[in-house]
Amino acid sequence: MAPLSIYIFQLWSLVNQSSSLDEVEIYYMFPVMLVLVPCVYLIRAKIFNNIQGNDFEKFEEDLGKKRSVWDQITDLFR
Repeated sequence: MAPLSIYIFQLWSLVNQSSSLDEVEIYYMFPVMLVLVPCVYLIRAKIFNNIQGNDFEKFEEDLGKKRSVWDQITDLFR
């Protein structure tokens, strides 16, 4: 994800030659990353769901269950 945002920033720098502020590149990449990371993650989740055949209804039911703190901790180590 980071290489893609760096590539986009480099293309933008080629188009906009007047600004040569290298120290503020991260500030320009941050909004791009805010958009790209969730999009890529959602695409990955949909592909993974289609491959694995998981249904989200069962997942939502599991999230809705009331569990103690100890149950939550033991679920982390399954």
